[in-house]
Amino acid sequence: MNTPSSPPTGLDFRNILETPLRQFVPWLAAVLLVTFAGYPGVVCVTPMAWLIALQVGNIAVRRSRNVSSASRKLEAALAGAFLGLLQGILFAVIITQLEPISADEQARSTVLTLGMTLAGIVLGALLSFITAYFSEQRRQPR
Repeated sequence: MNTPSSPPTGLDFRNILETPLRQFVPWLAAVLLVTFAGYPGVVCVTPMAWLIALQVGNIAVRRSRNVSSASRKLEAALAGAFLGLLQGILFAVIITQLEPISADEQARSTVLTLGMTLAGIVLGALLSFITAYFSEQRRQPR
């Protein structure tokens, strides 16, 4: 059991959830603003927004209170995956604002949405982990 004076050894779930949420909010605001201005197609630049995961990795590893480097990198990867999930959900919601989708295009739209969400989760985790890895490398004495 951790006492208030001992360093945490488990995953910092607050860091895993809060860091991507703070980085996601500006993207959410931009997408909603442009969508409500009449251009819902802005959500199609979601692959560019996956790059936000690079910053999430740096912030997550820096804010982690965990003593283990491996745990800090895992937290960063999970934070990046959560960011990708948030972006995928936003994509799914906004894609419904595009032109009405015909019945024969519905299956393609669903596959596209699932693909974007899964790609966002995987790439978000990977990008966050990579930046966390390099951040940890700079941290360690040579």
